Amino acid sequence: MGKKILTLLLWGLAAVFIMQTCFPSDGVGSGDSTIQKRSWFESFETPPPSEYPLILENEFVYSEWSALGASCGTVYLKNYNENLHQANATEHGMKIFDSKWSDGNVPTSGVADDSIYYRRRDAFRLIESSSQGLVTKTDPETNARPNLDSVTWDVAIIDNGLLFSYTSDNGVDLTKKVVLGYDYHFDATIGATFHEQALLGQAVELEIGTGGGLYIEDDDFYPNPYIGVAVLDHGFLDDMDFENPDGDLDGISRDVTSSWKAPNIPFVVEGSKYFISGIRATGKNGFQGAKYETLIDQGHPDFADIAGATLNPEAAYWLRASVNGSFSLQPQMLNSTDTIDLQWYIGPKDSDILNEEAYGNMSELIIYADYERSFFYRIFFTSSVAPAILWLLKMFYGLVGNYGIAIILLTIVVKAAVFPIMRTSQIKMATYQAKMAVVKPQLDAINKKYADDPQNKNKATMEIYKKHRLSPPIGGCLPMFLQMPIFIGLFQALRSSIMLRHESFFGWIDDLSQPDAFIDFGGPIADFPLLSSMTTLNILPIIMVVLWVFHQRLMPKPADPQQAQMQKMMAMMPILFGFILYNYASGLSLYMIVSSAIGIFEQKVIRKYWPVPTADEINKGKIAHK
Repeated sequence: MGKKILTLLLWGLAAVFIMQTCFPSDGVGSGDSTIQKRSWFESFETPPPSEYPLILENEFVYSEWSALGASCGTVYLKNYNENLHQANATEHGMKIFDSKWSDGNVPTSGVADDSIYYRRRDAFRLIESSSQGLVTKTDPETNARPNLDSVTWDVAIIDNGLLFSYTSDNGVDLTKKVVLGYDYHFDATIGATFHEQALLGQAVELEIGTGGGLYIEDDDFYPNPYIGVAVLDHGFLDDMDFENPDGDLDGISRDVTSSWKAPNIPFVVEGSKYFISGIRATGKNGFQGAKYETLIDQGHPDFADIAGATLNPEAAYWLRASVNGSFSLQPQMLNSTDTIDLQWYIGPKDSDILNEEAYGNMSELIIYADYERSFFYRIFFTSSVAPAILWLLKMFYGLVGNYGIAIILLTIVVKAAVFPIMRTSQIKMATYQAKMAVVKPQLDAINKKYADDPQNKNKATMEIYKKHRLSPPIGGCLPMFLQMPIFIGLFQALRSSIMLRHESFFGWIDDLSQPDAFIDFGGPIADFPLLSSMTTLNILPIIMVVLWVFHQRLMPKPADPQQAQMQKMMAMMPILFGFILYNYASGLSLYMIVSSAIGIFEQKVIRKYWPVPTADEINKGKIAHK
């Protein structure tokens, strides 16, 4: 009975976890944040760049920059051309960032103190955040000023890089050197030089932001985009504060570090399901703070209805976010330069590329973003299990060259590893049931004698249990404990790892990270809960449920009526999971199909030639037992 209850609880816990994953709640996240208001109005006199003529590229990245703002408008990844999504495929590869996807609105007055209005959010853009405006002065009459992304910088082309420079009216020189690295990152140095005696002792307060225009792949199982702020404690990455815009205007501009004392922030990141745009400070000191902005999503279908109209705070079109890391530069002498070194990574969320040697503690982002953002992940050790599963998949893929076959081999290995423990628990359970069969007449007599006296019935029952040393075997639950972390780890690994993106199995199954979509209905089959999300005919989840139900029907029928009732309740789990996982990655359905097929093989073949002893056989002494 104990094993059945524990099994039901574990699967029920998994169902709750998956339901929360499939149908995430609304809101902007759980970060400790306060609303941030500007002390000045941003000027909108200068429109955003119409072109980005400055090109930086290598064999992995093609990027377009502008002298207006000294920032990046578009980034393409050459090795990730969208074979299955032609709308995002270009001659330069896959468009991974476009500032136009997150386009701003100009207030009718020409100035605004609220970030509900903004020009455009280019990537790697510098912002002067200090209220006094050492670089870009505030107009005393309108309290408005241009920002650094609306001034035209001087540009010098250097070896695989750009050197931007700007001299303010009050004697501050700013330089921004950007060099494209060997893979998906840009190395940058930001510098400030004072030429006026009155400036000494002051600091130029700056922010640098991700922009909010990262490419997003819609997925109900993976809420994206998101922004994250990392926090160091005694030199080690201690935590990450995550936020999702989720179409909510609450806290359009938010300081996510205002409540932290002496924050040390190594990096900030804007992320999606498979790609990230992260900025880290590579020197001894990290960022001094971080802020994010929730932005309009021009690509959202609802935007067509409101473009050019008065903004409606109730409309859910605020579906992108930009995050900024803040720092200050304070030269100590005239004509001396204070600098900060930065690194901007924009590319795949791939642990093979995002390693510690190249990117420091930003290499831990995948663990925090995908494997430790939920209580369920932590209790099932997902941060250890999921990487191990992906390592095995990668190894098998190297042998067979097909991730579908690699998943089948992984399933066989998992079932083989669990089989000896499963076999031992089955024998222990059979022994326990044999003992229960011996004392059953005594227990029936006690139930009859004390039918109206629960207290004495329990006391007499416990005496029988103690006399015959009866207790459910703890080992009987061990296989379930071992399989649940694997199931949860595989669930999360398949939904978030770029390794399986666009990897085919055979036939119509051309992407193991998506539903197999045998037939596309072109829309929901019915306006009804659960059914409203079914827009395709997915064959693998149906096969999964059929095999799972058939496997359960082959399980030995318990003699205990309570256990039999529990088994009937368990029979509903495959159907429930079939509905929940109908639109999930076909790779997980493939795993469950193979797992059930192996279980059926065990019941029909292995037990035929190597049967688990029955209670009668044990009681007749055909095998030794304690």
